Amino acid sequence: MSDRPQTAIHTIALATRPCEATIGLSTLLKEQGYTIQVFERAAAAIAALKQANPDLLLLGTQLCDSSGRELCQQLRANALTGAIPIVFLLDSADKADKLHALEAGALDYLAKPFDLDEALARIRNHLNLQSALKLMTTQNQLMVEEIQERQRVEIALRRSEEKFAKIFRSSPNPITITRLRDGHHLEVNETFCHLTGYAAEEAIGKTAMDLALWVSPSARQQLFERLSQNGSVKNYEFQFQTKDGQIRTALLSVEVMHLQGEECLLSLSNDITERVQAELALQQANQELQRLATLDGLTQVANRRRFDEHLACEWRRLRREQQPLSVILCDVDYFKLYNDTYGHQAGDACLQQVAQVLGKMLKRPSDLVARYGGEEFAIILPNTTSAGACQVAEAVRAAIADLQIVHVKSTVSDYVTLSLGVATTQPSDQFTPEALVGVADIALYEAKNKGRNRTAIELF
Repeated sequence: MSDRPQTAIHTIALATRPCEATIGLSTLLKEQGYTIQVFERAAAAIAALKQANPDLLLLGTQLCDSSGRELCQQLRANALTGAIPIVFLLDSADKADKLHALEAGALDYLAKPFDLDEALARIRNHLNLQSALKLMTTQNQLMVEEIQERQRVEIALRRSEEKFAKIFRSSPNPITITRLRDGHHLEVNETFCHLTGYAAEEAIGKTAMDLALWVSPSARQQLFERLSQNGSVKNYEFQFQTKDGQIRTALLSVEVMHLQGEECLLSLSNDITERVQAELALQQANQELQRLATLDGLTQVANRRRFDEHLACEWRRLRREQQPLSVILCDVDYFKLYNDTYGHQAGDACLQQVAQVLGKMLKRPSDLVARYGGEEFAIILPNTTSAGACQVAEAVRAAIADLQIVHVKSTVSDYVTLSLGVATTQPSDQFTPEALVGVADIALYEAKNKGRNRTAIELF
């Protein structure tokens, strides 16, 4: 059995009518250091979960006063419990039960009798994912608040710009006065010297070009074109270089003023380098959050959520264009025997190789391969007829066979093979994307029933 997790303590709720399998699972989780809340009745579970959400809910198909599916739907419909991640504990590995569990709002399922090592690994994976999502959300919010605070400060600075311009030397912003006809600095304030690294005597009498302040001469030219047209420029974003070579970003405001009978430019800068860096960090955090939400952690292909989103999008597009849409469901033949024979690490490596091959087989941007669940993968082929989809399916089957991943317990080959089900339709209002997937699943069942390691097509 695996060692105890070295992470923070997680709370797991177990809502089910007790049986030997669930009692064993609960005991294992307690031994691993998790805090377990056990509920035998739906009413008690709802009341407790509204008060405090667990990190994960393991939900049986039947409680003493309700079915698991009914409880799942009630939790999903309530704002206080709708975000609780749910894993169904199924009485069997029946595909219909799996589908019902996912349709009810579960993230995953475990089928009895439980493989405790697998169950523990999958539970840990879900807990780790939820922890990562919570962390990313918290960091995201902190960065948003920081940027909003910076923006509030900038607004205050803009409102008082005129006042600060009059008290030149005490301004917290870099301010310069330059002669318009030749660009020579007449005055620079202390903040300018501190930010750029130049002493006042180094800057006065020199131009910005002499000091190599402008990173882009063309940006400087554009600034003067705007100044010529409007007489002033507000919050012009540009990059400048300090004396020691740092590249920073600032917002520059420029006004034409008259000083001792000569036209001059009063320039005030607002250094926004940290804000730009914060915005970049926020963008990267959002991208990582999106990646975690739509990618299968093991195989690095799209997950079930991304599959459903992409299928719905392509269904709408092809319904408008009146073009065909094909779906292929693929299942690794005798994968449980493979896992039992070679171990779960080898099983994971096998799934990763299969996913990598599937990804390389799809060439068009609109094509998508996803891990549909367990050892099952799904492929979306927009603008593809049934004949074309069958060609892709056979090419995939051949490519997996060419990997020659040894599988001594398979009864159809010495190597790992795939069974594939193909379904094609022209999307319309009469059918749903889920119906197309259901037909592909029927075809997959037919391929398995006829001996596996083959492709079957089912008419829609």
